[in-house]
Amino acid sequence: MVLVAQLSDTHFNMSARNSERTERVMAFLADLPQRPDAIIVTGDIADEGDIEEYQQARAALVADVPVLILPGNHDDRANMRTVLFGQDAGHGPINQSFRLDGVTLALLDSSIPGKPEGLLDDETYTFLTDLLAATPDDDVVLVAMHHPPRPVRSTVVDPIPLTNPERLAQIVAGDDRIAAVLTGHVHSGLMTQFAGKPLIVAPSVSSTIGCEWETAAPGHVPIDFAPDPSLVFHSITDGGLLSAFRPIAMGGWLGEPLE
Repeated sequence: MVLVAQLSDTHFNMSARNSERTERVMAFLADLPQRPDAIIVTGDIADEGDIEEYQQARAALVADVPVLILPGNHDDRANMRTVLFGQDAGHGPINQSFRLDGVTLALLDSSIPGKPEGLLDDETYTFLTDLLAATPDDDVVLVAMHHPPRPVRSTVVDPIPLTNPERLAQIVAGDDRIAAVLTGHVHSGLMTQFAGKPLIVAPSVSSTIGCEWETAAPGHVPIDFAPDPSLVFHSITDGGLLSAFRPIAMGGWLGEPLE
């Protein structure tokens, strides 16, 4: 079994609150009897994209397994590169891949510098098609990015969607190795379908935003800061993909069995 933990939308903003919530999640993962093989953070790492916020993120997102970080619409590519990747500043898309035991993670940058909506540009699509061409035929592929490629009944994020999902839909539908598309952005855990495959949206570590049935009036944002941070586990076996949503209590986890 390969186990991947997915976090999203940490929104480091120099406050202690969001940092403590992320640190709590990372501590939970570190204490698991079976730790994940990799951790994906699907965007909106920082709230304003400032250098200091990424320094805060770097201090909190610490693990002895790979931590794979994607940009979201709140992120700044240049500052992410310098602080989180140790690279020269640059504004091109941050696309990455990572291979586990029979599992390939395709990590795509759907952000548009200076804009809240999403886009997979030609460079990113070329990256994905080249990666799939080089991926073994028997691998399971998970495609991860920030923006969901279809509406999700959110009055907050549906107006700032992935604006060009059509080519992605053709790729996902046409490749049997792709088991699911993983995203963030919504601040609500949900599952639906995209191009005939599961679309799994991770909840936010920082807050919860309700879907359209929680919206009282136009412009209302049903945001809730009370719920505990949550994540998603993705278990990949010969039997396929199983995804489990898991809230992490801020008060601590004893790990004791129920009587």
